[in-house]
Amino acid sequence: MTSPPDELLKDPLFQLNAVLWLSQPLPEDHEITPLFHRQGFVVYAIAPLLPLPLDLQLESRRVGVMMQAGARPDVVLTAVSEDKFAFIECKASSFSINSTNSEQARTHLIIAGPRSAEILGLPARQALTSLLSYFIPESDHAPMDQTITSLQTELTNNRLPAGQATVVGLQMRDTDVSIVINGRGSEFFGLPTGPHPFLQREPETDPRPLYFIPYDPDLCGQLSEAEKNICKRVLFEKMQSTIIAAVGRANPPIEVSLESQSILNDAMCGMYEQWENDDSARHMRKLCRQFMEALMRTTNSVVQGAMVFRPGEGWRVTLQNQEQYDKVIDALTRFTCETLDLRIEPTLDLFDGLENDGVARTDT
Repeated sequence: MTSPPDELLKDPLFQLNAVLWLSQPLPEDHEITPLFHRQGFVVYAIAPLLPLPLDLQLESRRVGVMMQAGARPDVVLTAVSEDKFAFIECKASSFSINSTNSEQARTHLIIAGPRSAEILGLPARQALTSLLSYFIPESDHAPMDQTITSLQTELTNNRLPAGQATVVGLQMRDTDVSIVINGRGSEFFGLPTGPHPFLQREPETDPRPLYFIPYDPDLCGQLSEAEKNICKRVLFEKMQSTIIAAVGRANPPIEVSLESQSILNDAMCGMYEQWENDDSARHMRKLCRQFMEALMRTTNSVVQGAMVFRPGEGWRVTLQNQEQYDKVIDALTRFTCETLDLRIEPTLDLFDGLENDGVARTDT
């Protein structure tokens, strides 16, 4: 791995993608073992905003227990056949009951409590069992467990409906990465207590190309500038592959339509459409615009006017004949993200958010 083991396990993007890997329908011979999916769990939502019922907000203020009006778990998993919901939060390390993180943790415990169905906007019978689960390095497992227990006791003593919680530790060895499950997590996820390898690894290899979500505006704020730029480059490279595939399937004469939502969703293996944080999704569309502008300049320097942006529609790639097709494909494949200044953040413009949802289309 390019990052030291301890740093990788603390990386919130690695933790987020670990949850997603564990929940996907991957083939038997894949280097990642989807332990949660094999137990019936799938992704329900990514970063949904879950507000607390007003009566609980008022009661928490009355008794002087500080919590947020709502929270965004990093991922929500569900096992539909068993009416189970897991609210997943990724943290670089444990924290104490006096930490500013405790306010968020109390909120998450309420969200995962007996009123979780109401908070999710579901009938009570559709969320019979809920669990808050913290993903952190295994070295912080014990102190995190102590903090959760203390917060649960505090909420219960103040007659606030706390949910059950567990800590899932991330542990690395020379040949694999494991999740470490304890008693509560074992019962909920249906996995034996102890370590469970899920990712094969080799020293000096980088897992980021495998990420479903290589860049997250919320979580990347916790990374160094260098790590953030690497994550952005991986996202751009995935978008480039998506565009090459879409144009490569075309048969000229033809016009290929591309929209930011479909580009991002394809690049992120379907995860973009499950993102419920509108601010983050909007930021990702800006990044897509930023990347596409650079790609459009490169393409049009080879075939003038081959790629254009149309507000409200997205990008159109015109391929009038086989010669143009060959030149455009060559330009798209030769483009390298190394030429981009990854430190530049995208800015709002008049067309932000106007691209339509959908998939790449071809019009003869």
